[in-house]
Amino acid sequence: MGRGNMLNFINHGHRIAAVCDVDSRHMAAAAGDAFKRQGTQPEQIKDFRKVLERKDIDVVLIGTPDHWHALPMIHACEAGKHVYLEK
Repeated sequence: MGRGNMLNFINHGHRIAAVCDVDSRHMAAAAGDAFKRQGTQPEQIKDFRKVLERKDIDVVLIGTPDHWHALPMIHACEAGKHVYLEK
């Protein structure tokens, strides 16, 4: 769902500044999809905590497996980010 949601964000005028995934293949595919849609290459970051450190990122979309939703969401809220998360 993460890549589909990301593409919907782009379709609604949002710019994807970074994609994050521990699986390099999934991360590269998502970055490629974003580049094709928005014309700019998002940074590829493996550790979600590095994304949360960036001051230019206002919103995070969390598309992790069900058992991993809570921790990234808590950290994102603590970092002052807006969060889009599906249960």
